[in-house]
Amino acid sequence: MSSPVGLIATAPLPLRRKTKLVAALAPPQPSSVVARPAEVCDAVVSGVGAVDQPQQAESKRKKTTAWSARGRPSRLVIPVADDAGELAAGWGAAAAPVKEADVEVEGEGFWLASRAGPRHAMEDAYSVVTHKNGGDSQLAFYGVFDGHGGRAAVDFVSQRLGQNVVSAVLAAGAERRDEASLVVVEDDDAVSAAIRAAYLATDSELLAQHQGASGGACAATALVTGGDLYVAHLGDCRAVLSRDGGAAAALTADHTCAAEGERARIERGGGFVSRSGSGVWRVQGSLAVSRSFGDAGLKRWVLAEPAVARVPLRAGCEFLIVASDGLWDKVGNQEAVDVVSRSRNAAATSSVARSCAELVDMAQRRGSRDDVTVMVVDLERFVR
Repeated sequence: MSSPVGLIATAPLPLRRKTKLVAALAPPQPSSVVARPAEVCDAVVSGVGAVDQPQQAESKRKKTTAWSARGRPSRLVIPVADDAGELAAGWGAAAAPVKEADVEVEGEGFWLASRAGPRHAMEDAYSVVTHKNGGDSQLAFYGVFDGHGGRAAVDFVSQRLGQNVVSAVLAAGAERRDEASLVVVEDDDAVSAAIRAAYLATDSELLAQHQGASGGACAATALVTGGDLYVAHLGDCRAVLSRDGGAAAALTADHTCAAEGERARIERGGGFVSRSGSGVWRVQGSLAVSRSFGDAGLKRWVLAEPAVARVPLRAGCEFLIVASDGLWDKVGNQEAVDVVSRSRNAAATSSVARSCAELVDMAQRRGSRDDVTVMVVDLERFVR
């Protein structure tokens, strides 16, 4: 089994060092303007107590200059931070964070681009697992993950979920094909059941190994086996299929509290959903997604049971876009498919890789401050 697991950062990225800023008042410096002693003038007296006007103006200017020199406050010296760390203690402006380099990957039948938003550490990840039996039967897993509350959950899930899904599907021994029309359906066959079990097992492992951790991770994954495409997801990562000449078809529906069914489920379980000042619905006033890995403190309401959709791979199935919400918050499903479709019309396969980077650029130009990860999977090579 070949299992190339790709993490956007293979280890937790170093946090930016906090640099304590101390504002020091410099000792009084000698002024560059010296108040000279009053000069003796032969003033022309034209009357009692009267002084000639030009001499009076000059005398007034000298007195003002001397007063300014004596009254000038000491200069405030603010040391410059020695790196790109944040400036603490409330002085000055925070320095810009050090950005992780853009990630671009061209693999066997997939392309990926990823860029960090203005955060302390990148919290997106991806994984790819392939398995071949005798060159005929082929199984492949692709996933994009979006962490929140730190890297612990996303690192764990990106390393474990793919292997768990592949192992569960192989154990189930499902090689079943549906000859019905190309329709996205919730499927309860053996493969779908194995994927759900693998998601739940991964969540249990995460909670057991990271007890007390408050973070979590969303996911969108694609599994190709037996001529079928199975898409599963938790949270607001999304998978969009392009078929029949570039028509976009969403294979996932975001698990957010804005969805009536999710909100009702949470309230039936004794939880509540509130709307923040920004208009975002949140579980217990905290989390914006209603399903995820981890999030131990909200596990009573925030489930790790995924929605699974199955699509028979037929002629007309072109490619799949799997991406974190950093893309989908700013770019529509059809718009994303159009960008990739244009690149596929070019002769070079590197054009597809560039389309991933183009989508990342597009999201950030439109104001996305989140991490953005985009993966494109070629489906035509799986069509029989």
